[in-house]
Amino acid sequence: MDKLSEHVKGPFVQLLLSLADDKFILGHRNADWTGLAPLLEEDIAFSSLAQDELAHASVLYQMVADLFGSNADALAFGRKPEEYRCAEIVERADEFNWATAIGRNFFCDHFDLLRLRRLAQSCYQPVAQLAARLAAEEQLHVEHVDSWVTRLGRGGAEANGRIQEALNALAPLAAGLLEPTQGIDRLEAERIYPASQPTLFKGWSEDLQEVVREARLTLQLQPPKADAVGGRRGKHSAAFLPLLDELTEVYRIEPEAAW
Repeated sequence: MDKLSEHVKGPFVQLLLSLADDKFILGHRNADWTGLAPLLEEDIAFSSLAQDELAHASVLYQMVADLFGSNADALAFGRKPEEYRCAEIVERADEFNWATAIGRNFFCDHFDLLRLRRLAQSCYQPVAQLAARLAAEEQLHVEHVDSWVTRLGRGGAEANGRIQEALNALAPLAAGLLEPTQGIDRLEAERIYPASQPTLFKGWSEDLQEVVREARLTLQLQPPKADAVGGRRGKHSAAFLPLLDELTEVYRIEPEAAW
C-alpha cells in the first residue's frame, strides 16, 4: 500500500510524532554530553548517536509534513507544548550523571528498536522502507548502550551501584514510553502498525532483562496503567517547557528564515 486512507492519517501521525518527538528530545539531551563524556572515544560516539537521533526525528517529521503539505521544521520547533508527544523519560535532565544518561538510553533505544521493527512490517510501504533503514541504525544504538550497561554493572562496586541506582530511578518513568497514542488500535487492525507477538511490553522487558542479568544488575518493570495520561496525550513534566523554550529560541525569532 502506497497511500493512506483518510481515517487512519490522524492516528498514523500521532504514532510518528511520538517516535519523532522522543528522538528529537533525546538527541538534544544526549548532545549536552559533547565535550563532557568520560572518555575521548565516548565523547565522539555519544555525539554521533545524538546526531543520529536528530536525523531520525527529521525524516519522521518530514514524512508527517508530506502527508499534510506542512514543514518539518515547523513540526519540530513550532508546535505548542501540549502538541508534543514525547515521553517523560526523555524530558528529564540527567544532571550530567553518566549512569543516568546510559540508563535513559537503555530504556529508550530498546523501545525505539521494537517500534521501528514493527513499522518495518507495515503494509504502508513508505514507512516500512524508512523504518527498516532506521532500525538498522538503531541496532547500533542498542549494542552501544548494552555494552555500557554491562561494563558498568560488571565494574567495581561504585560503578555497579551507580548504574543500579539509575535504573531503579528511571524504571517508573520508562513505563511511559508504552503509553498508547490515540487510535493505535486502528493502525494495528489495518496492519499499518502490525501488532507484535509477544506484546510490546513483554518483548521490551525480556530484551532489557537479558542484558541486566548479564550485567549482574536487577530491574523491576511494570506496564503503564490503562488510564495513565502522559506525554503521548500532551501532558508533560515540569522539565519540558524550559527545554522546549531553549530548543525553539532561534526558530521563534525568525520562523521563516532559510539557513
